[in-house]
Amino acid sequence: MTKIAVLGGGNGAHAAAADLTLRGFTVNMYEDERFAPNMQQVFDTKKIELSGAAGTGTAELAMVTSDLAAAIEGVKVILVAVPAFAHAAYAEKLAEVVTAGQIVLVLPGTFGSLMFWKAFKAHGVEGVCVAESHTLPYATRLLGPGASLVMSRFDPLKVGVMPASRTDEVIAELDGVFPGIEAVESVVACGLSSLNSIIHVPGCILNAGRIEYAQGDFHFYTEGFTDCVARLTEAIDAERIALLDAMGYESDIAAHGIGGAVETDSIKEAIAGDPNFAKITGPANLKNRYYSEDIPFGIATWAKLARLIGVPTPVMDSLVSLGGVLLESDCWEGGRSMAELGIEDMDLEALRAYLIEG
Repeated sequence: MTKIAVLGGGNGAHAAAADLTLRGFTVNMYEDERFAPNMQQVFDTKKIELSGAAGTGTAELAMVTSDLAAAIEGVKVILVAVPAFAHAAYAEKLAEVVTAGQIVLVLPGTFGSLMFWKAFKAHGVEGVCVAESHTLPYATRLLGPGASLVMSRFDPLKVGVMPASRTDEVIAELDGVFPGIEAVESVVACGLSSLNSIIHVPGCILNAGRIEYAQGDFHFYTEGFTDCVARLTEAIDAERIALLDAMGYESDIAAHGIGGAVETDSIKEAIAGDPNFAKITGPANLKNRYYSEDIPFGIATWAKLARLIGVPTPVMDSLVSLGGVLLESDCWEGGRSMAELGIEDMDLEALRAYLIEG
């Protein structure tokens, strides 16, 4: 089977490394030496205990290392499962060591694949494709050192490829790595399919006072997802769909992609009908990734793209500005810029062509 490298040491990386190992893949796991102590038990034992919806068992990894070159040597697929704010650093690191024929899949991307593509081009890397998924493959949490719980899988898992002209061959290589991989038109189509910005940001902003007071004793999707939050969520979704329409891509409302527990056009009903959402508590504070990642790196990136191609997004714009007040940080400046993505001077047609040909 395909040899895989998993880069990162968080919830998603642990789940992917364990799941893929138990399904028969040879897996190398990499974590930056600065953060290696956070998963020292896995470094020492090369083992992760997996439980939940992806199965139960002890995964014995082939390698656990802080040597990036060693982690990806001889590997066909490189999975990057790190927070969005780390994508730029990982793009530069990988640009020094990737080799022709490898595939880099960013889990999830939120347009981060464009940063990897830009870095690879700047370093003269050829023959490497970059892809991104619209979400992590799993709803997952670490239970403790070397212990991963998977609550559910995301199926379909939407994947965009850079350049899009190589989508068919990349999807063929990824077939079987995760169940239900579904190709979309481009990495931008994939980034605009992410649900995190849609369902996290409005609830976090409208419930900010309750979140600060509760300090984690708060069920985000049951207590916090009321009618007014649902209305704001659907307003964001309408602007997201307008962006997809402008790009000429297929679109569907977020309620249809929540998980499929119930068939409904109402995002509130879709969330209420999935028992997995009822289990989720938090955020415990405004430093949580629902704020620190999904506002500046998620919805703000969508709003910046909208400005680039001339699509009005007043609701998104308002939430980015409000997020900046709550976080005491400029969410317009703190996330991804169009220059960092390598698309700052492109109009709509130039962007479409770039996404296809690279």
